[in-house]
Amino acid sequence: MPRARTHDAITLALAPPTFLMTHALTGSYDLAWLVTLATLFSGLMFNPDLDVRSTPYARWGLLRFLWWPYQVLIRHRSRLSHGLLLGTLVRTLYLALVLVLMGAGGILLWHGIHGRPGSGESMRAVLALLKQTLLSVEKRYWLALFFGLWWGSAAHTLADWAWSLWTQTKRML
Repeated sequence: MPRARTHDAITLALAPPTFLMTHALTGSYDLAWLVTLATLFSGLMFNPDLDVRSTPYARWGLLRFLWWPYQVLIRHRSRLSHGLLLGTLVRTLYLALVLVLMGAGGILLWHGIHGRPGSGESMRAVLALLKQTLLSVEKRYWLALFFGLWWGSAAHTLADWAWSLWTQTKRML
């Protein structure tokens, strides 16, 4: 498989054409920036190699512990991690679940420290506010975000496939 530097170079090389193509297709600088930044994030920090101790895993720094359960649950180079669509979907849902659980834990901890036991009412209010905020974002921004996350990860997976094909072809020659 290509090394992390190669994957990083591919990701960085994709940024300008991704921005230009997204802007040309949508006519929106907002969407072009969102897709491009999501592509960079995905290629550098959110790519399929989070299923092992890798450079992207190390880039999470103190937060890399968030990916330990993912590494235990997901087999390396399986369709759940390296699948063209499924890999990004699984990582996105996993990270969303982890963030929700951490947020809920933080709210409960806050109430515990400040002498107010985690009241269901305040938790419901926070969740209602979060839901309202997330639902107020236009659908095209969510699609652009997911497309950028997918594109950065797809570039990684396609590079792995191309590398495997190249090495197999070299062996046959």
